[in-house]
Amino acid sequence: MTIFDHLKDIITSKKGNLPLDNYVPFLINRWLSFASPSSCIAINESVNCLGNIDKNIHYKLLIGCFPKQKYMSKINYIKKVKEEKEEEKDSRINILSKTMELSQKEIKQMLDFTNNNDKSNI
Repeated sequence: MTIFDHLKDIITSKKGNLPLDNYVPFLINRWLSFASPSSCIAINESVNCLGNIDKNIHYKLLIGCFPKQKYMSKINYIKKVKEEKEEEKDSRINILSKTMELSQKEIKQMLDFTNNNDKSNI
């Protein structure tokens, strides 16, 4: 049984006869808090106040707390926006790195260093 089977049973079917071998109360609380804001209040008032309780009691309590729904709602995540790196496609860097047998990073540092020195001498 997966976490999604337990969630489906808690939210939609309400049978309460699934084995609790892979049941993790923390993860179930977390997923139920994603499902709806009202579930956060129910979890905080019931499960979190009791502290560390047995898996079976936790499972039965959540089945009793949440109203039966026709289907499990889709949970949308906020994904991190990946920044694209702007790579300089300077032919000088490629040529210098091959001829001097240095990495492109070292060549960029050398060019930056020489550019900064030229500006400071003015």
